[in-house]
Amino acid sequence: MRLCLFLLFAGLLDAVLTHFGIVSGIIEEGNPMMKLVIEKSWSYFYIIKIFLPLLLLGLFYLRPLKGWIRTLLVSTCVLYLSVLVYHMVWVALYFNSTS
Repeated sequence: MRLCLFLLFAGLLDAVLTHFGIVSGIIEEGNPMMKLVIEKSWSYFYIIKIFLPLLLLGLFYLRPLKGWIRTLLVSTCVLYLSVLVYHMVWVALYFNSTS
C-alpha cells in the first residue's frame, strides 16, 4: 500500500516539476509518448499522472500485490525515485544560476 501511495505522490511531484521545467524552458520532456500528450493538453498529462497510480491503488485493494508484480512495483518506485532526484538536480542548478 505504501508503495502505491509513493507512486501517486511521486507521479504528482514529477508532473508539477516537469510542467514547471518545460514552461520555464529549462528542460524538455524526455518521454516521447508523454511529449505527445503534453502537446495535446497539460490536462491530459495530469490526468495520466494521477489516474495510473490511483488505478494501481484500486487494484491493490482488490488483490494485494505479491510475487513478481510486487517486484515490478518496487522497481517502478526505484525508477520514480531516480527521476525525482534528477528533477531535484536541475531545480537546484536552476535556482543556483538565477541567484
